[in-house]
Amino acid sequence: MANIVLRDIWKRYGDVQALQGVSFECRDGEFFCLLGPSGAGKTTTIKIIAGIEAPDKGDVLIEDKSISGSPPWDRDVAVAFESYALYPQRTVFENMAFPLKAPIRASRYPKDELEKRVKEIANLLGIGDLLDRYPRELSGGQRQRVALGRALVRKPKAYLLDEPIAHLDAKLRHHMRGELKKIQTELGITTIYATPDQLEALSMADTIAVINNGRIEQIGTPDEIYNRPVNVFVARFVGDPPMNVLDSILEAEALVVHSNGSFFRIPIPPMDWPLLTERVEGGELKVGIRAKDIQLVPESAEIVHAKGRVKDVETLGQTTVVIVMVGSVEVKVKIPTAQAPDRDSRVGLVLDSSKLHYFDVKTDYRIK
Repeated sequence: MANIVLRDIWKRYGDVQALQGVSFECRDGEFFCLLGPSGAGKTTTIKIIAGIEAPDKGDVLIEDKSISGSPPWDRDVAVAFESYALYPQRTVFENMAFPLKAPIRASRYPKDELEKRVKEIANLLGIGDLLDRYPRELSGGQRQRVALGRALVRKPKAYLLDEPIAHLDAKLRHHMRGELKKIQTELGITTIYATPDQLEALSMADTIAVINNGRIEQIGTPDEIYNRPVNVFVARFVGDPPMNVLDSILEAEALVVHSNGSFFRIPIPPMDWPLLTERVEGGELKVGIRAKDIQLVPESAEIVHAKGRVKDVETLGQTTVVIVMVGSVEVKVKIPTAQAPDRDSRVGLVLDSSKLHYFDVKTDYRIK
């Protein structure tokens, strides 16, 4: 086990600045998620830690020792990428056993111990009956589990997992999230897990680093990332559906959202008023509210903050996302499916003002 520290890592590929001053610490035994969209810099970060790529600037430390000049085989980290990279001429068993047969490790894994370890991990991944097959005889999801097993079969200082379950179907991906977290917790091995899936990050991580365009936007616990997003990007990227972020004007202890000639008012909690009057310049700001913190009510209800037309209804099993057009502003509401209205019907909205998030209109950063 080991802690991993990145200090001001920069990396350029031609005209593309892939990483811009990336810094974070993954503590000993921690499950650390790198969360961000495609092209954000997740894979480049993993490759630099593994020694596959060298940074243009900055330092990587494992166990408080710089490893920036060390070759990959001296770093004692196990890596699994989204691409399978299996040996086509070897069976599943041979692919998974290959890391244990390396000269640096062979003495620690006699034949009986090697077979036991491979079968143990294969059974955890649901591929215990595929050990005699070759990669060409497997589905894409099965190949990905073999590639993941090849990393997990080792007991290194750290696991570096880059979208290791991306090609699995939804049911198996849900199962594998639980199994991966269980394996990591039982072994206590430091893990850096890169994913574009915010549900994976929120459900598995001890700490999340949100990365975008090669920069770290925010580092925190899943609760901090979800409930106190540092800026509009994090607010919209983390959460399903994305947070509603509305342009508004501070006016008479309320926020006024203008919409195509009409407007609606959102009351501000008294405790927030001094903060906003002190920090908001020119009266303009962005207000965020999650879909689950908005109620649908009849237009004629006694308390209604906004009125609009139902544009679309997206049923997700027990819950439904209702898209309401208030003038030209689109507002998403998440409610129980049994309460879902019909398309094109008229509804009222009531926003929970205690769950509002405030962002600076110029910088997009949270007003604290």
